[in-house]
Amino acid sequence: MADTSQTENSIGLLIWKTSNFWQSNLRKVLSKYNLTINEYLILKSISSLIELNTNIYQSEIANNIGIDVSVTSVTLKLLEKKNYILKKESSDNRKNTIQILKEGKNLFQIINPLINQTEDEIFKKLNNETFNFTNSLKLILGKKIRIKAMKE
Repeated sequence: MADTSQTENSIGLLIWKTSNFWQSNLRKVLSKYNLTINEYLILKSISSLIELNTNIYQSEIANNIGIDVSVTSVTLKLLEKKNYILKKESSDNRKNTIQILKEGKNLFQIINPLINQTEDEIFKKLNNETFNFTNSLKLILGKKIRIKAMKE
């Protein structure tokens, strides 16, 4: 029997394997709609940014989801070719505004609940530890965490 202690005791390897597992499950859902994870994340980012801003720029999308600006640019071009988004010139010639088109909105409304359901299935195993796990990941990333008040 193989010694699995390296895999079981290495936080980095566990995070990597968990990420691969998560991505694999999301790809299964998204492949049915000819969409990549990056395309989905960008549609999700645009959908959430629309509620906050009238003009959405590529850099805002990249910052919102933590994807490199060059990857965001390539992915936006793919989404534009699929007629899910539209890049329009703005008053600032260095920036294009990004708009989600009806096709993109409709697709996002179909796939977002499926992705949420898939993620719920993956992470339900955490049970009551979901809050602590999320905070632990935020700590690793240098983000602020919320402290849950103890019930008496």
